[in-house]
Amino acid sequence: MKKVFAVLAALLMILCVSACDGGNKPSQTAAAATTADPDSVEVPDFSGLTRIQIEMKYPKLNITFDEKYDDKAEEDEFISQSPAPGTKIRKTDEITVEISLGGKQVEVDDYVGRNYDDVKTLIEKQGLVPEMVYDDSETVTRNCVISTIPSARTMVDKGSTVICYVSLGSAVQEIHMPDFVGMSIEEATKLATDNNIMFSIVYDDTSSEEAGTVISQGIDPDTVVEPNTRVEITIAGENASASRSATITLTINNKTEGEFELKYYCDGTLIPEKTEIKELSLTRKIEWEVSGTDVHTYSIIVTSLTTGKSGKLYEYEVDFTKNPPVKDHHGTFNGNVFTELLSQ
Repeated sequence: MKKVFAVLAALLMILCVSACDGGNKPSQTAAAATTADPDSVEVPDFSGLTRIQIEMKYPKLNITFDEKYDDKAEEDEFISQSPAPGTKIRKTDEITVEISLGGKQVEVDDYVGRNYDDVKTLIEKQGLVPEMVYDDSETVTRNCVISTIPSARTMVDKGSTVICYVSLGSAVQEIHMPDFVGMSIEEATKLATDNNIMFSIVYDDTSSEEAGTVISQGIDPDTVVEPNTRVEITIAGENASASRSATITLTINNKTEGEFELKYYCDGTLIPEKTEIKELSLTRKIEWEVSGTDVHTYSIIVTSLTTGKSGKLYEYEVDFTKNPPVKDHHGTFNGNVFTELLSQ
């Protein structure tokens, strides 16, 4: 009987010990919390992001970027990453992200007839190297591209050189001095520009001629001179009243991009030497220096090289009899004309 009680007592002690141990054992959740590593991190998924977006979104991660050419991914786009998304790593561990440099080859655009300053910027944006060579041309405007090597639509490796032959203008070596007498200063200025003549202006406030009129010139008309010869012309009236200048400045605020031809008009007459082609991604500002002695109306007609559509950008009336000149655009400024011309 004593043995039976002894066995029962032993069993009771074992049960008590088990119960006590069970009550003090930490829960599984509590154990996970105490064993978590505060220095570990889960690798994010970088797909769909550009390099700049990754740098801005994850500034505290140790990310190394590996740039490579990839014909299937646009420039600056994500290609791959290591370790894979969701991998547990320490915060100081390196993450490698491959970023695309774009395709290894690019197509040379057609730059013929365009101003070299704009062309140079566009070539560099393609990852190519522009090189300029001057040449005479009877048909291409000065400082505009005559031709390129390689020619337009040729595929070349990034980093290749594109040689641009740029016009010096006509190879004519001598010209005849125009007759400026009797012209307004605006007419004289245009004629001088058309003939590669430069001039200095002096004013004669004792003349009985209408203010702003050319009354004499330092080199006789029809004299043979070389381009850029400077001639002194005398204008009737005082300097302050003979002619005033103003700047028409337009800022294009919309985000439209593309190539547009701009034609400039004064009192409805085209000023052909002002015609230009602008790439809106390169400039958002248009400035026009104008001058006169009375009231003139200035306007710009815009044509999209993509759709062929044309429209008026603005119309300004400038009163040069006021000091300073008074500008009034009559409410005809259309800042959305570029977007409208691109619509099909």
